[in-house]
Amino acid sequence: MNNNNFNSDNIKNIEDALKNKAQQFKSSSKKMIKYGSVFFVLLILLGSLGSFVYIVAEDEVATVTQFGKISKVIVDKDNVLAEEQNKLIPSFSDIKIIKDKGLFFKIPFITQVQKDTSKLITYISNSANINTQDKLKYEIAMYAQWEITHPGLFRSSLGTYIKANSVIDEIGYAAVIEKINSLTSQEFLTDKEKLNEVLQIALTELNEDLALKGIALVDIEVYRTILPPSNVESTYNKMIAEREAIAEQKRAEGLELYQNTVADTDKNVATIIADSIEVSEKIIGEADATALEIYANAFSIDPGFYEFWRSLQSYENAFDENTVIYLDRNNAFLKYFSGN
Repeated sequence: MNNNNFNSDNIKNIEDALKNKAQQFKSSSKKMIKYGSVFFVLLILLGSLGSFVYIVAEDEVATVTQFGKISKVIVDKDNVLAEEQNKLIPSFSDIKIIKDKGLFFKIPFITQVQKDTSKLITYISNSANINTQDKLKYEIAMYAQWEITHPGLFRSSLGTYIKANSVIDEIGYAAVIEKINSLTSQEFLTDKEKLNEVLQIALTELNEDLALKGIALVDIEVYRTILPPSNVESTYNKMIAEREAIAEQKRAEGLELYQNTVADTDKNVATIIADSIEVSEKIIGEADATALEIYANAFSIDPGFYEFWRSLQSYENAFDENTVIYLDRNNAFLKYFSGN
């Protein structure tokens, strides 16, 4: 009996434990399903958030369309051309220009955003021949830097950077060559200021033509110049002649400077010598005057001694060991020799 009761109790306890575990598992499953559903909803919301917002970075511009029609463009804060270009086409008058970057909202499936770079884009031309005003031929290549100033116009008229470069090559190259053809070979090769001046004129004219395309040239330069073989010798000789002319001019200027310096130096030397002679003569005169004054003072004290001293000086200057003179013994010159 005891064994039977024990087995019945154990079985009942096991059944109760299994029921409790089943209740706990059922409760845990409900919680997992609940949290899983919430997590799934969050994932859907996060995934669809990109349909409601878009971001325009600092180095981007954007064209925003609704139902395929441009509604606004987003450009740099310092953009001053977009508004002017916006007025060139009547159908663009209602397009809004936003000079700001960052986060924007949109209507899913209705609003579309196309982004382009706001950085400078480089155009490099192929080589082509030019003829200067003095009929010399050169082969040149150019480069230009341009930017998208109105992304809406750019998208509607060009669409790609390759097409934009092609348009610049088509209208820009001809304008630049026309301006360079007005220069002489010397101006083209050596006068960078003159060359930059005509290139700046070409740049202004090109930007007037490119305004309808929503782009603008920032800079344009000739970066390579090659002489055709037929012009190498003549150009080389011309450059030699120019350098020789410059050298001759430098030599003439140097000689003129040397001559002027020598003349100035000689003038200064003559002035210094004249001043020195004047000063020395003045000093000598003052010294002689002082000596005469001293002599006069001394002579006035003892005239006889002065006469004797002057006679000794005359003897010293008149005689030497080879001197022979003949004088009367009563001659005054021999006064101190005669014992009188």
